[in-house]
Parts: sequence; C-alpha cells; structure tokens
Amino acid sequence: MNPEHMKKKRLSKKPSASVPPQRQEVALSTWLLSIALVLAPLTAGRLEVGGEPVEPSLHGVVTALFTTGTLLPVAIWVIALLMLAAVVWEWRKYPSGDDRIPPSARVLAAGLLWWMLASVLPSSYRWGTVVAWSYWAVAIAAAWLFARRQAESVWTIALALAVAGTLSAAFAMREYAENVRTVPNWRVFGTFFNPNFLAGYLCLTMPVTLALALATSGERKELRWLLGFWAWMQMVAILLTGSRFGTASAVLALAVLVGWMAWNRSWNRQRALLLAGVCLAVLGTALFTARSLTARVTPQAAQAGEHSGGFRVWTWRGTMRMVQAHPLIGTGLGTYEIAYPRYAYVGFTRLAHNSYLQIAAEAGVPALIVLLGTLGILAWGVLRTEARPANPADADSTDMPVDPRVLRAGLAGAIAAGLARNLIDSDWYIFACLWTFWAVVGLMLSLTPRGKGHEVKLKRLYVAHTALLAVACVVLTLRMGGALHANSANWSLSQGIPDAQGYQRALQWEPFNGDHYLSLGMLYLGMARAGDASHAAEAEQALRRSAELMPLSKTWYHLGNLYRDVQGDLERAADAYRRALQLDPHALRVMAELGRTLERQGKLQEAEAVYRQMLKIEASVYHQVRAIPELPEVEYAFAYAGLARAAKLQGKPEREVRDLYARALQILDADRDARERNPMAQAMRRTAERERALEELHRECERALR
Repeated sequence: MNPEHMKKKRLSKKPSASVPPQRQEVALSTWLLSIALVLAPLTAGRLEVGGEPVEPSLHGVVTALFTTGTLLPVAIWVIALLMLAAVVWEWRKYPSGDDRIPPSARVLAAGLLWWMLASVLPSSYRWGTVVAWSYWAVAIAAAWLFARRQAESVWTIALALAVAGTLSAAFAMREYAENVRTVPNWRVFGTFFNPNFLAGYLCLTMPVTLALALATSGERKELRWLLGFWAWMQMVAILLTGSRFGTASAVLALAVLVGWMAWNRSWNRQRALLLAGVCLAVLGTALFTARSLTARVTPQAAQAGEHSGGFRVWTWRGTMRMVQAHPLIGTGLGTYEIAYPRYAYVGFTRLAHNSYLQIAAEAGVPALIVLLGTLGILAWGVLRTEARPANPADADSTDMPVDPRVLRAGLAGAIAAGLARNLIDSDWYIFACLWTFWAVVGLMLSLTPRGKGHEVKLKRLYVAHTALLAVACVVLTLRMGGALHANSANWSLSQGIPDAQGYQRALQWEPFNGDHYLSLGMLYLGMARAGDASHAAEAEQALRRSAELMPLSKTWYHLGNLYRDVQGDLERAADAYRRALQLDPHALRVMAELGRTLERQGKLQEAEAVYRQMLKIEASVYHQVRAIPELPEVEYAFAYAGLARAAKLQGKPEREVRDLYARALQILDADRDARERNPMAQAMRRTAERERALEELHRECERALR
C-alpha cells in the first residue's frame, strides 16, 4: 500500500469516543512514573551506611531524603508505591494492549527473580536477602511498566529522565563550586554514595537528554538548545566526578548514539551541528574543571599511591574465590559484605566493584546466566526491529514531538554505558542506578513494538506485576518502619538520651534485622561500661542475637570487648575474638585485641604469634594494595608494641626492643599527621575510647624510647 495513502487515511480518521479517556489514563500513570524517575537519583542514590541520624519529624525526614542515606528505605518505598499505583490505575482503565516484552524474556526475568529469592535458603542473612530481592523485584517490574508507554507518553518519560539527570548535575556543580577553592581536585558526590555511582547514573541520563535535543524538531529551537544545555551540564558533571571509567562509559554512550543514528539514517546537518556544539562546549569547560579526573590519570597520581585499579582487580579475584565456593545458589542476595571477608585478598569493601561478579557470588552463576540471557533476548528483539526497512514504531510516532529514531539511539547509548559501567563498579547495587537502568530498558522496548496482531488481554500480566509490587511494598513497608524507629532511637542517643525502646519498636517492624539488635546491644554495652553492670546481660543477649541473624566479625568483636572489659572473662573474650577472625581473617583490630587479651592471660607465645601474623599481613598484598593508601593502618602499631613487650620479657637486646617501639611510634605519628592534613581522614571519626587507647600506646612508646 502507498505510504502517503496510509498517512492520509490515518490523519483523516476521527478519534472514537473511547480515545480521550485512554490517553488520560495513560497520562496519569505516566506522571506517576515521571515523579518516580525524578525522585530516584535525588533520594535513592546512596547506601544505607554511615548516615547521621535526623530529627524524627516530617521536616527532618524530608530533609534526610535529599541529603543522606539514613532513610533510604523510605525513598525506595515511595518509588515502589508510585509504581504500584500506576499499575493498578492502568489495570482498571486499560485492560488490553500490546505487550512489548518477548515471552521468552519474560519467562527468564521471572526465573531470575525466583532464583534470587531461592538464595534465601543458604543465605547468611535472610532478612537482608529478602530486602535486596525486593529492590530487584521493583526494578524488573519497572521494565515492563515503562515498556507499556505509548507514543505520547514516551516523550514525557524521556523528558522526566532528562530533568532528573540535570538536577543531579546541578547539585554536583554546586558542590564543586563550594569546595574547589580549598580542594582543587575535588570529586563531586552529588546525591550519591560516591562519585563513581553519580557518574554511572549520569551515563544513563546524558545520552537520552542529548538524544532529545537532537530529536526535537527545528521549529522548537529554544527547547532544542535548552536540552542541549542540559546535556552539557550532565557531561561536565561526569568529568567533575573524576571517575575514569565513568568518563570512558560516557564516551562509549556517545559513540553508540552516533553509530546508531548513522545506522538508521537519522543524521542531518542541524543535528550534527548541535552535537558538535555541545561536545566543543564540554571540551572547553574541561580545560578549567577537569582536575578531578586528570589528578587520577597522571603519572604523579600513580606515584602518590592511586591504587583504585589494583584494588579492584584484587577484589575481583577474591570475589571469584567466593563464586567458586558457592557456584550454584551463592551466599544469598545482599550478603556480600558478610561473606566476602573470608575470601578477600585485600581490604574491606561493601561492594565487589563489578555487578556481574557480585550477582554470581550472591545468587549463583545460574542467576548471572539468566540475567544475561534476559538482556540478550531483549537486545536481539530491538536490533532485529531496528534493522527492518520501515520500523513500525516510526509509523506510529505522529503524537511524539521528537524523532523516535534519534531517541532510540540515545537509549541504546545509555544501555550500553550502563552495561559497561557494571563491569567496573557495582552500579546495580545502588537503587537509583538499578531502577533507572531497567526503566531505560523499558523505555527502549516501548519504542520497539512487536508489530501488528499482538494486542492481547493483559489481565495475567497485570495480576503478576501487581502481586510482585505488592509483595515488594510489604517488605519495604516493614523495612521503612524499622528504619524510622531506629533513626528515632539514634537521634535520641545523639542528644544524650538512651532510647532502648526505640530499637525495640524497630524490632517489632523488623524482628529479623540484625542491625537493630546490634544497635540495641551497643547501647546496652555503653551503659554497662558507664557503670551500670545490670545491662551487661541484656547487651550479651542482643549482640548474640545479632550474630545469629547477621554473622558479622564486628559483632563478635564487640562481644569480646563485653566479656573482657565489663565481665572480666578473658577466656570467653579470647573465644569471641577468634570467632570474629573466622568471619574475617584480616580483621586487624580484632587481632590486636586478641593479642592484648592473651597477654593479660599470660599466654605470651600465643600473643606473639598473633602479632607476628599481623606483620605477615603488613608484608602481604592486603597492605600493599589498599583503597585509600594515604591513610596509615594504625593497628600495626599495636603489633609492633606487643612484640616489643614480648622481646623485653624474653630478655632480648634493648636495641631490638627500641626498634620495635620506634616502628610503632612512627606509625602513630604518621596517623596523627594524616588526620591533621587529610580531609578524608578527618571525616573518619573515632570513638573516645579508641582515642584513649591510641594515646596510651603513644605514651608507652615515648617512655620506652627515652
């Protein structure tokens, strides 16, 4: 049939009475998803670690959502609730339509979620696995929900994604302006846990924003240049993160965008000039603002101890050991921090710096294979449709103010950058990055229909996704309730008011959360150390329950301190420290405390063996390759001082004793100097008890060297 005739027929067809309600219904769900897209990077870009407690009020909670990871569960709950509302709305108003996801990919995605959930069986922290699974459930559901967008909704969603990326870039630029005078090579964090994850997120939004600028018709000149300016902001923000692979991934995204547009023949002179103008503006800006990046790629950076790359490689090797030990079903989704230390070659890390390896380690190799299979099937469908002489998505694009061919190129660049980023970092373990990636995948599918004759009743799919999101929302509601009550207790404690009931209320919401038991145990331990010995039994009970639910080395370390310092039971203290070392064989602070405890027991040979083991670690790759090599590892000072005491008791030459004390003092002085000069060291606060122990050791070394 003549294409011109088809176009005239389509334009002359009058809309039926049912069309306006359908468009209104889709628009409402699209607005809900657009709000979620904007909220994700601003509220869910952090890890729930190290956050300061906030005032338990509406103002405090809202402020925390945009400034700290303390209440991350609240942010994720809001996003999941918006998605659930969108699904229910569309189910009621739009029960049939085109399913854009191939059945085989849908089956594999369901299999992935079931396999991840099955990893709860061997999990060392089952509640953590259930919570991590709920994040993936919300993200996978996002792909289907965003794939349901129609032509007029795709523009709204893509624009919301561009707004989200621009706001993230604006926060980053403001941060850079505030810090660049004092720290010229400052790396911006924005609203994310670290600069690399901000770069990873912007690699998802920048290609889409640029594609919108290129795809907007020439009649909308102001909008085109505004979108081009937004793309420039996001590119500059990526440079300001100082993320080397983030920058490389952004270049990959641009290359894919350019190549894809050449493939579908969507280039014209106007678009080429706009792209050239944006890129030249970025290069010009980089001459003045790229210190964050250049400071990490120069030979001087390598000489100064920039070991980020080496640390990653050794982390991957340790993660591979973890995969080999648990190849089928892993250690449990979300348990990397707990299980990894037993297999590590180098220091502590919460993430594997490679999402693919971390998924294989936590959920088993089959989970990784199914995930890659799902993505492969979706990619094949997109490529096959794009290769057709006339893409059906383009014929249905009269309601879109942009060229869908160009928008698909930007989405392809974003997906390519996202996949590449996860080779070098664990972006999918940051909820904002995980959820946005699958939203982009869904948006790509919305522009890649399977052709005519595929309109089906969607009741089963609506039921499945509503149930999936409902289950996730239940889990996230419990998680949110626990987080809010724990924050309230932490806030009271920061004001000098112990609030054990706050932690107990948190446990009513999350009875299997080991963190709440740990916080409660530490509260009771502090009270017992302050002189109220009646709380010692409660501290032991809470800490032991935490160790059962979430077997962390630090929990047994605190139990050892309780037994030794409060109850005076050196034997049980030594046993607790040994349990801690079984969970983390490189836990230097635990080894130092075990050595001191053995000395107090009179077991000098065992204590000396522990201290010498610490020095073996100092000579190993564990000490030589560190994530932050500029910060001295002060625990070795305790080992040298302990060996000096042992040498003195054994009657060894005074010179040997003095050399050991001198080495301990050298480490302590280097630590003091680093804390005076290094902003990162200053941010790592120590407890008053820890400071006293270091001060006592410093005085001991000085007395010995007089």
